[in-house]
Amino acid sequence: MREDLLREAELELQETQRRNEETALRRRQEVMNRSPEIASLLAQREDLIHGTMRGILQREAAPEDLPERMEQVSQNIRKRLKNLGLPEDYLAPVYDCPLCRDTGYVGDVVRERCACVRRRYQARLRKAIGLPERGEETFETYDETLFADTPLPDVGLTERQAMAVIRDGCEKWANNYPAQIPRDLVLSGKSGLGKTFLLHAMANRLIQRGYNVLLISAYQFLETARRAYFDNEAQAEDLTGAEVLMLDDLGSEPMMQNVTIEQLFNLINERQRRNLATVISTNLSQEELRIRYTERIASRLTDRRNALFLPLRGRDVRNGRQG
Repeated sequence: MREDLLREAELELQETQRRNEETALRRRQEVMNRSPEIASLLAQREDLIHGTMRGILQREAAPEDLPERMEQVSQNIRKRLKNLGLPEDYLAPVYDCPLCRDTGYVGDVVRERCACVRRRYQARLRKAIGLPERGEETFETYDETLFADTPLPDVGLTERQAMAVIRDGCEKWANNYPAQIPRDLVLSGKSGLGKTFLLHAMANRLIQRGYNVLLISAYQFLETARRAYFDNEAQAEDLTGAEVLMLDDLGSEPMMQNVTIEQLFNLINERQRRNLATVISTNLSQEELRIRYTERIASRLTDRRNALFLPLRGRDVRNGRQG
């Protein structure tokens, strides 16, 4: 999928380049039709360029006054454009990206993809995994003031302070990946504490850093697991092999005999065996995870050797932006 998204981004840029070239040609033809003087100046400027190129190919030195002559012609063109009521740069090349000039690559010696291609690719990746294309749910837009300044029992922090600690922990994980140990992370807490927001913020940060993320709901996981179990489909490999898998709202999926628990264990166990990162959000506590999924799954999600378990505490703020 990632290769397809990158190819789509490159094709879109090629279409942008073609459209901008057509715009430049249309403007040139418009101006030449309106002003024979500008048409003559454009021809004069092109003669200077082509004559210089021919001289270089014949190993002749360029005229010393060439820059001054080119600038004089350009000044005359800009003056006449202004007289026509047009911007002075109306005949300049048209680009969406001034860095790569819509070619998609930058660098003279070492060629690499331009940031504009990466932005287009990242927007598609966000859309493909269910994130807003502009990456609106980020650590920068996270607002801990939505949480009350009320002390939490037995914690020594207010709700707001505790959520700031959780936010910082998630950002640190996303910034340090893949060096973060342990690789897995679990956000646990009741509804309305911003778990999905934090999951999206982590996904956006990882995408910005160039890592591939697969974000699915627990229900989508169960559907994939069910098809893999009953229909012998190979889609489960997309989950076990994803660079970073984010599983949202674990515990909300139906319990299917011989499917839910078995496939979830296989998924977590295989990803930990491959040393691949899994980030999970759930409404369930550690004890509730044990009751619902058995000890062998819970231990892989709550043992600090296997996963960073972050409990979120406070009151529902779904009427605010965190949701």
